[in-house]
Amino acid sequence: MIIESKEKQNKAFYEEVLYIASNYYIFKKRPKTKVHSLTTVFLLYIILLFLLFIGCLFIPELEAISAIALTLGIVYVYLFVEAKYKLREYMKQDNSIVKIDEFGAENSYGNQVSSKLSWDAIEYILINKNTICFLPKNFASFAIFVDSSNREKVFEALEKYDKTKLAVDNSQKY
Repeated sequence: MIIESKEKQNKAFYEEVLYIASNYYIFKKRPKTKVHSLTTVFLLYIILLFLLFIGCLFIPELEAISAIALTLGIVYVYLFVEAKYKLREYMKQDNSIVKIDEFGAENSYGNQVSSKLSWDAIEYILINKNTICFLPKNFASFAIFVDSSNREKVFEALEKYDKTKLAVDNSQKY
């Protein structure tokens, strides 16, 4: 089954992609984890570290913790800016084509295959609010993402190849 994904200019889709990609091990251990906006998470951490820094300034014994909080805050600001840049770059890409067959799932852009996962290499298929993610068993492989508007087609393919046991539906959490 061939699915043409419609992720071009879909900011919510790419925010979920970035969050899942940056928290791969969390989803591997706990696939029912709710996906959050990466931007919101970074801003929350920056605010908490800023409050810790301000609080530590008023307690002289905690100056070292204040310096650590400031350093971590700077790192999080850098990561936030980098994530926003990646999001902007991803939004420029064309739609992908995902092929699901008896061998597994394959993602391609135009005529170039960008990633391929056999059924044995897929740990979970996470169904979220904006994405469907084919999560690989090992970190050496790339995850394959499809926008959630293709949910019926993906489930049809999973039923056809008897792989519904891999699906973890998190879409009810939103």
